[in-house]
Amino acid sequence: MAILIGFPAEMAAAKKSTAKAVAKPAAEASRLPQKADESGLAYEQWLKKYGAYDRLAASAATAADDGSGASVLKRAEAQLLQGTPREALTIIQGQPPFEDKALEAKRLWLGGNAHRALGDPYQAVVWYSQASQFMDAKQVKARLTAEPGLEALWVDVWRRQFWAYVGNPSVSREALGETLRMLLAQAEAAWGTANFWGKAKESLEQAEGGEPGTGKHTDAKDASLVVNEADRLLLSRAVAAAALEDYGISRDLLRQVSVPALREFWAGFAEFLESGKAPDVKTLATTGHAKAAGFWSANLLASYAENRQDWLLGSSASSWTRFKSSLAKLSREEARQAVEKELQSLLLSEEMSRHLRSLKFVLCMEEGDLDSAREIWQGLEARKLPISLRLSGALAFGEELKNLLPQEIGAAGRLSPALAALLSAGGVGTPLPGEAPFWIRIEVGKGNTVGKAWPLDRLLVLADWQARGGAAANTDLARRSAFLFPDTAYGYDCLLALAQKAVESRSFQLAEAYLGRMANLPSDKQRTTARLGLKAKLERESGNDEQALATYRELLALGVDMAPRTRLDVATFLQLKGDFDSGREQLLILWEQRDKLERPVQAEVLFWLGEGEHSLRNYDAALDYYLRLAYQYAHEPMWPTVALYRSAMIYEIKGNYETAKKLLRSVIASADTKEAQEAAKNRLNALETKTGKTAPQKEGGGAMYPF
Repeated sequence: MAILIGFPAEMAAAKKSTAKAVAKPAAEASRLPQKADESGLAYEQWLKKYGAYDRLAASAATAADDGSGASVLKRAEAQLLQGTPREALTIIQGQPPFEDKALEAKRLWLGGNAHRALGDPYQAVVWYSQASQFMDAKQVKARLTAEPGLEALWVDVWRRQFWAYVGNPSVSREALGETLRMLLAQAEAAWGTANFWGKAKESLEQAEGGEPGTGKHTDAKDASLVVNEADRLLLSRAVAAAALEDYGISRDLLRQVSVPALREFWAGFAEFLESGKAPDVKTLATTGHAKAAGFWSANLLASYAENRQDWLLGSSASSWTRFKSSLAKLSREEARQAVEKELQSLLLSEEMSRHLRSLKFVLCMEEGDLDSAREIWQGLEARKLPISLRLSGALAFGEELKNLLPQEIGAAGRLSPALAALLSAGGVGTPLPGEAPFWIRIEVGKGNTVGKAWPLDRLLVLADWQARGGAAANTDLARRSAFLFPDTAYGYDCLLALAQKAVESRSFQLAEAYLGRMANLPSDKQRTTARLGLKAKLERESGNDEQALATYRELLALGVDMAPRTRLDVATFLQLKGDFDSGREQLLILWEQRDKLERPVQAEVLFWLGEGEHSLRNYDAALDYYLRLAYQYAHEPMWPTVALYRSAMIYEIKGNYETAKKLLRSVIASADTKEAQEAAKNRLNALETKTGKTAPQKEGGGAMYPF
């Protein structure tokens, strides 16, 4: 008992003579002799029970290599247990493959754990898969099923690889197919062929039956809406007009579309091209068109929100700008004649020639001259056109998706999901393997309808998960969504929510992983603002003030509105760093918006305004803020009490001791904590000692006259 309650210094004194007798070098002490039953696995398990992972790591680091390589794996495992997966991976990758199958399987499995901890699900599954090749069927089933959450991770990695396989034909397609088959076989061995894996096998067989988009698919009769030819041509003409930023013409054409759901979806597309904002399409959701509603609620075009030039017909050349402006003043017939005349010029660059022919294509589409438009289309290289014109031509003349995608694999992969969905929305092409018709009616967010019937339909899975509440309702679902749909507004929002939870719980390594993932994803200014706000908060919490200040300045340079709490964090940090003028500027912006703020936040804004002026020794201005806070927000916690105390300090500086004493007495009477009361009492006692007893005063205020 004395050992448990004694102070370290007392214990050291009591054992001084003993320590002299048994003192050993640190390195020798770490190799104290042990009985056989005190060493080995039993002791390691005992250390793990108490979370003493640092001792495991130290023991593994000093253990002699027995030649089997087991000590290397112990060091890697100890690093993983300590929460340092990068160091673990360095050890694992530095170890050449073992000849012993069991050791090599363990090395690869630990590598999978390290990649998983580092936030790389794809590499994690690849390493687990390689480890499984050194196990028999019984071991594969046991290891895969025992690893927490591994089936869901395997499913999502397989999904992403499958979507790349069917949607983006390239030279790597054969290798990707081989990977899919191997992962599928291992999954079937571990989790059986029911549910997802049965559908996965069926869809993979369909995809292997021919080129992407040409295999067996669900019949069109499963769709609740079939796009007729007249509507499809109206849509193609409206998209062409939007490409030229003739939004009035585009809206007029869309009003002629016969089906309300089609009108709403494509009106939303034109709205996005014009404003960069995802439209509100609640009607689509209420009528059960889950894929169409999901396209906009998740905003598959989010990466183009800030800059839509890739979709619009334009050029930075001044000659093009002048020519386009002059066309706006002409009738359509005169405009076509002007374009024809320009096309006769022998001095045209290749780019200007393409722009003029594209412009002629749009004018023909707007007029409904489809024969002339088809002839022009056949002479254009679709991949070099603005994306809206590629879409328009494909809707009108049935161009295949693969001819519309960029030749660069990464760019094609980013554009393919959105462009394929838009083509399907316009009634062109057949669904990819595993996909439902675009206009199918299906319930999402409840039950497991999507999971059972269409687990490989990207838009339906996205809509289903989003309808379940996303990150706010389910952290595991948010993690999966962030991995599967990083290029959507919904996926980005999941990353934001996960990063915020990690920062608030002080899980800094996890927060860095989420923020690092977001840094390379396209987003609009509002989401960038939210990301930078979290990044700065993380940097502040982890003690990196200089980097936090730089991040806050980057945030302010965006020049957009931000969440009140984020702006308040910026303001207080600027004040902390001595930039009181910039801090005041941000606080005054908040005060102008005070009607939108909750009362506790209003009180806090006033307090920090007072603090800034106080620090600058603008005492009268500080008193105005402090006293207004103490009067108007008297019932709010903390801030009014602190404001009264600060006011007393200022009145003491100004020599108005009696007012300072009154304010301190009010603090003593109203303070929420004993510490605050004691501080006010101490200050009041010091003032009484300094000034003597309070002079007698009239009841209504003012000093009593002595004569």
